[in-house]
Amino acid sequence: MVDSSDFLRPNETTLQLYRRCTNTTYFDCTEEELLWLVMGPRRLPLPKIIPISVLLLVIFMTGMGGNVSVCVVIVKHPAMHTATNYYLFSLALSDLLLLLFGK
Repeated sequence: MVDSSDFLRPNETTLQLYRRCTNTTYFDCTEEELLWLVMGPRRLPLPKIIPISVLLLVIFMTGMGGNVSVCVVIVKHPAMHTATNYYLFSLALSDLLLLLFGK
């Protein structure tokens, strides 16, 4: 993983790197250094990725379960065939598609 020490010149601090790359009168920074300062590291460390992944998986599973159950209930029970429930069915279906294909 790349950190700021990979871009530091001899005897340079992180603050000096920041000043060197943000100075508009004397810009002395490579494209890689500037991208690292602006966007940060390319990958998150594993201790941060695992909780984020677990949270996203929980959101995905509850969304899938809830929306599928709404669709099944509306389709299976004839008493639920009303205009309002068709609208809710449409919303649940669009939410399912967003869960499956959304970014």
